[in-house]
Amino acid sequence: MRTSVTIAILVLSAQVVRAERSAAFNLGGMIGGAEQRVDEATKMKPAGGARLSLSFEHPPPVKDSAVDVTLVPELVAAAVLNTDRGEAMIGVGARGEIRLSHLARMAFYVAGRALIVGANTDPAGELGLGEYIYLWDRLRLGGEATVMLRRTDMFEDPSRSQHVIMAHVYLGWAM
Repeated sequence: MRTSVTIAILVLSAQVVRAERSAAFNLGGMIGGAEQRVDEATKMKPAGGARLSLSFEHPPPVKDSAVDVTLVPELVAAAVLNTDRGEAMIGVGARGEIRLSHLARMAFYVAGRALIVGANTDPAGELGLGEYIYLWDRLRLGGEATVMLRRTDMFEDPSRSQHVIMAHVYLGWAM
């Protein structure tokens, strides 16, 4: 079931990608905390890892153009590690961006993502706030803060979600 939902989301997101869009890759690291069950309690434990995203964007704004608002579909893959375990996650999502180019070419965005996490393919949702600035023509440096809620059987209460809070720093390249 989860595999078919993931495939359906990928197919639908591919419909958004049109000829006027180009690929952009972001590679970076993340650090933060993830809830873990420790003995009889739940504690936030330090975690971090690597993150790669592929997005399909309109070309970067030219200098001195007007404010640009756009929706950007993206694919995400990451590995989250802490002292006890490491897990991989993949997902799809979209960023709502406001791109500015008056003083410096930069963008602020809100992102929403659906993720599949770990060996048990636990479903998760992620909400992020971020920004990036173009260093050169298509090279950019960015940062993002995210909150993720994950359905997992890690806790005794089956209605409880795992909370993960991360800060990301990345270097990106728009094609």
